[in-house]
Amino acid sequence: MSSAALVVAAAALVLLGLGLLLLSSAKARAHEESARAFLQAQTEQVKARYAATPEPQAGRKQHDLRRKWADFLRRADLAPTRRTYALWGGSIIGLGIVGVAMGGWLAALAALSTGVAILYFMLWNRARRTGQRLRQQLPSFLDAVVRMMSIGSSVPSAFQAAIGNTEAPLRQCLVQAIHLQRAGKELDQAVLQVARIYQVDELMLLSSVLRLAVRYGGRADIVMERTAAFMRDRQQAQQELHALSSETRLSAWVLGLLPMVVAGMMFVMNAAYIMMMWRDPAGKTLLLVAVTLEVMGAAMLYRLAKSV
Repeated sequence: MSSAALVVAAAALVLLGLGLLLLSSAKARAHEESARAFLQAQTEQVKARYAATPEPQAGRKQHDLRRKWADFLRRADLAPTRRTYALWGGSIIGLGIVGVAMGGWLAALAALSTGVAILYFMLWNRARRTGQRLRQQLPSFLDAVVRMMSIGSSVPSAFQAAIGNTEAPLRQCLVQAIHLQRAGKELDQAVLQVARIYQVDELMLLSSVLRLAVRYGGRADIVMERTAAFMRDRQQAQQELHALSSETRLSAWVLGLLPMVVAGMMFVMNAAYIMMMWRDPAGKTLLLVAVTLEVMGAAMLYRLAKSV
């Protein structure tokens, strides 16, 4: 065979190898683009499922305020009904009437302001205690779900069966999730929506565990058991920190509320004295300086109490 034929054959083999290399790289690139498109489609689908539904712009702000107020009452374990409004609003009106009888309209205004502040504090404290009870009940509820799953029940069935042995307020919270599920939502989405209403991080963690169990399967009972153990360890650490920092927080509350309570009582008992100071230039300056210092001190004490 001549040298020219050998050169042609070698060139053909080289071109064939290059062609095969290009073909394999094109197939790999096509497979990679297909996988990337699939992952992007799945990501967009998940984002669309868990994104908040846009509402019409007309009346949206008023609807948001009403919804936030209703969610706040639910966190305080109160139903947003007329009876609730009459019970809590009647006490504020009673304080206003007492203020009018004792010191006139200015005293009534001070009494109403004090009453609204006290009412908000009571509702906030009630919501805080309700959240604490929810967190304390969640590990036992997860243990019940794990027991039901260990005898062969599916995740949704075990979830619904364990609710029957749960006490308030966790029962009402989970019943809302079951109602949302029956309305068409998946269980993890329903629990996530309830968690956003009650602002409980542990429920958001539970929704993530349920999403993994429902969508991907696996040993969900082991994951829930370890989640319950994690919740118990976290609660124990928080209780220890709460006990160690109780003196500091109590001092912050006393120092922050004492000037406001004394000033409010002085305004209710003898409004003319405060108004005489307000009409005097030096007294007005002192009152403004006192209010400014009170606001600054309350902010510093709040940060101090939150840091421990």
